[in-house]
Amino acid sequence: MKAIPTTYRGVDFRSRLEARWAQFFDAIGVCYEFEPEGYETSAGRYLPDFWLPFVRLRGVHLGVFFEVKPASPTVGE
Repeated sequence: MKAIPTTYRGVDFRSRLEARWAQFFDAIGVCYEFEPEGYETSAGRYLPDFWLPFVRLRGVHLGVFFEVKPASPTVGE
């Protein structure tokens, strides 16, 4: 199935699924940035879907990237 670009709160998401996750993050009060910046890695280019800057683990401020996929990731992903 082809992704349907969707605008939510003035942000153009590449798919409805990404827009739904943004809506969910808003509903539970999680701060996020959508596709904040791309990176060059040894495996190629990487553009994370979301950056969640205020995620904490065991009291340590980490921030995490959050990827949206319509199915389970493949071995290569």
